[in-house]
Amino acid sequence: MGNIFSVSISGHSIFSRCLNCTVAKTAYIRDLEENLGDLETEYQKLIEARNDVTRRVMIAEKQHEMKRLDQVQGCLSRVEVVGTEVEEIIKDRSQEIERLCLGGYCSKNCKSNYKFGKRVAEKLRAVATLKSEGDFKDVVERVLKDSVNEIPIDPMIVGMQSIFDKVWRCLGEKQVGIIGLYGA
Repeated sequence: MGNIFSVSISGHSIFSRCLNCTVAKTAYIRDLEENLGDLETEYQKLIEARNDVTRRVMIAEKQHEMKRLDQVQGCLSRVEVVGTEVEEIIKDRSQEIERLCLGGYCSKNCKSNYKFGKRVAEKLRAVATLKSEGDFKDVVERVLKDSVNEIPIDPMIVGMQSIFDKVWRCLGEKQVGIIGLYGA
């Protein structure tokens, strides 16, 4: 019997894939300073957009008795979460940049700089996504008021008060076991 299938792997394709993977991973270290600068700039733009949306929401809620849309509230919440993470990254910025050498192409601690650079790149993408999500045409909706006004009902039985009084007296007597009411 012959072979059912064969596998052929060339040394060139393995080397090429390893090289592509290594180059992609070293880009996190090589582009770290540039990505940090871009992250700060884009985060500042995101904060400005958040402030504009929040201001529009506050004015509409106070002056026009409107309610913010759920998607607006969700986006504002996600901005707060990402903002906390970005501020943490910015706080650690100088420590990670000090580990770089050879003009940012190498690192004294590659693993740490790689992880940090990857985190910076991911947050940069997250900030860009939030900026694109946060372009709202409408930020609030009208709160619907009750369309029906409740009118209290008077407990008086109009025109049947005498019958009601008679039944009420019968309920108080011990001899009455059954009361039958017939109406028209």
